[in-house]
Formats: sequence, structure tokens, C-alpha cells
Amino acid sequence: IVTDEMSNTQYGEILEAFTIANSFRDSHLLPMRSAYYSVRHKLRKYQINGDMAARPKRMPSIRRKLKDSSVKFDQMNDLAGCRAIMHDIEGVRTLVASISEKFPHSIRRQYPYIDEPKEDGYRSHHIVFSFTPRRSEYAVFEGRRIELQVRTRLQHSWATAVEAAGLYRDEDYKHGQGDEDWLRL
Repeated sequence: IVTDEMSNTQYGEILEAFTIANSFRDSHLLPMRSAYYSVRHKLRKYQINGDMAARPKRMPSIRRKLKDSSVKFDQMNDLAGCRAIMHDIEGVRTLVASISEKFPHSIRRQYPYIDEPKEDGYRSHHIVFSFTPRRSEYAVFEGRRIELQVRTRLQHSWATAVEAAGLYRDEDYKHGQGDEDWLRL
């Protein structure tokens, strides 16, 4: 946090840290786009109805995660991520199966929150990939992690509603913090 009492040296160090952090996060953008287009190809190939989105993790979310957990910045699975929102559970299952059988990036880990929902009711199937470059000029990005979330429209609506209610009430329901009645709801 920058304050008026900081020296130029302290300010410079903070600025340098943010520049490095942004640069590292941005190094996940090419791998993210590759995963995005690979998933879109699967959707077309298997004629699965759904929508796709992709974006880097926002810096405030990165700072919160670093503060609230033991994960290190270079070990985060979701510095860049994709989301596939399927029309139904059949589409989710078909997409996940097609990715598990053949995909250009290796699967590091899967979190089956649909079959094993989180305590708060969150449901989505997360797959963490390790970027595998197909061209030598992209070798510098090898191993970058990309997270794919696959869920139904209803599951997506629920997750969005939790975030919206939290923003409206200025409480962090997504991370289990806030009024108990709202968390139970």
C-alpha cells in the first residue's frame, strides 16, 4: 500500500514488484488463448452447446489469495483461466471426457466439484493444464498453468448470484465470509 510517508526507494520497490507480478501474470495469456481455442475446437467437434470465456486473474484477487492462503504466486493454478458454460450436464460430461482422452496440454489436476460439491454448494468441474508449446518460439511459456472451469448454465448462474449478492451486501460469500443467514441461503 502506497502512503505519503513512503520514501522514493520504498515506492520504487513496490512499483517494481507490481511490474514483475503483472509481467508474470501476462506470461499466461498465450497459454490461456491456446487452451481456449483447444476447448472451442472440442465444442465444435463434439457438437456441444455452450459458451466460452477467458481472462487473466485480476490483481486484487491475486493479492487476496496470497494473503489468505499458503499458495505462492508462481504456484497459482488460475493466473489465467477459461470457462466453458454448457447448456446441460450432458454437455459438461461430454466435454470433460473429450479433454481427458486427448488434449494438446497435459492435465496437472482435476477438481470434480460437480460430483463432490464444495461445502458451500459450489459446483463446477475444474481442470488445471500445463501448457505444452507446439512451436519452439513458445517454449518460454512451457509449464504455465491454465485453469478451465466447466459447468452448466444453472451452476454458472448460482456462482454469479453468490458473487453479486456479496458485492451488493459488501460481504465475501464466495470465500465463506459474511452474514450466516446469507451464507446458509
